[in-house]
Amino acid sequence: MENYKALKGKSKVAVKKAKIVDSPAVKEVTDDKGVVVRSAQAESSHEELQLVSKRFNSNTGEALDDSTQTVEVSNLENEVKRLKAEKANVASRVDAEVADLEELIADLKKL
Repeated sequence: MENYKALKGKSKVAVKKAKIVDSPAVKEVTDDKGVVVRSAQAESSHEELQLVSKRFNSNTGEALDDSTQTVEVSNLENEVKRLKAEKANVASRVDAEVADLEELIADLKKL
């Protein structure tokens, strides 16, 4: 997330772990004769990491419902690797361009 550090410092974003219920628990149901009509099932759930951003109406300043986005650490780590590789590629291109310009300047100064 772009500007996460600054937004976090201003309490505009936060992270949390949330329990997501995939299917609620179901109690056993029997008919009047004691025959099981529906068997019991345990709750099925999982935890996920979320990024919560505060939102406001830009015209009135009124607070709106928070925006919640599911995030995965592995995806964020892959994004960091991609950005570092991109940074290295840009740096090497800039270094090559600087070297070319310095050589051109040196050749021109020899004239």
